[in-house]
Amino acid sequence: MSFKLDLQKPPKFLTTWVAAVGLSLTLINSPLTLAEWVPSPLIASQPQGASLTGKNGQYTAQIIVNSSADTSWKVLTDYNNFYHFLPNVISSHLLKSQGNQKVFEQVYKIQAFVFNQTTRLRISATEIYPKQIDFKLVEGDLKGLQGSWKIEPISAKQVRILHQVNVEPGSTPSRTLFYNVYESSLKNTLEAIKKESERRN
Repeated sequence: MSFKLDLQKPPKFLTTWVAAVGLSLTLINSPLTLAEWVPSPLIASQPQGASLTGKNGQYTAQIIVNSSADTSWKVLTDYNNFYHFLPNVISSHLLKSQGNQKVFEQVYKIQAFVFNQTTRLRISATEIYPKQIDFKLVEGDLKGLQGSWKIEPISAKQVRILHQVNVEPGSTPSRTLFYNVYESSLKNTLEAIKKESERRN
C-alpha cells in the first residue's frame, strides 16, 4: 500500500500542524504583551483580587479592574477625595498643581493589634496621562517612599493597575510589624481603587 501526498489539497493534520507552528513563531517574534494578544475572555477570567509580591518595603502589586483607563486614571488622581474611598486615609488635600506636577498631603491612621500609628505624608506626583503616575515623598513621617502607578488597558472596559513602591518606615516600635501591616493595607488599597473605579464606571 503506498501513500501519495496531494500538495494541492494537504491532509487536515498537516494544515493544523503548520498553523500551530506559525502561531508559535508569531508569538516568539511578536513585541506584543500578553494582554494584547490573549483574547479578552481569557483575560477577564483571571483572578480579580489584588496580588502582591515583594518583601521588606519593596513591593509590586496589581489588580484587574472592570473600567475604562480614563475612569481608573480619574480615581488615582482624585487627590482631594482619597479619604472618601481609600482605607486608613483620614485626610487628603491637593496642595499644588502645575501642569503634570502635583503635590498632595494625606494622613493615614492604622490600627492593628498593638500597632497604632498616624502618619502624615506630603507627596510629589508626576502624571503621564493616561498611563502612569510617578510619586515620591517630599516630607513626612516615613523615612522614604517612592514608586509608581501604571494603567495597562486590556480592552475598552478593562485595565490592569500595576503599583510599584519602595517604602522605609520612620520611627516605629517594630520594622517587621510595620511591613506586615503595610502589605495588608496595600492589598486593601488596590481593592478599594478597583471598587471605586467600577462604581464610577
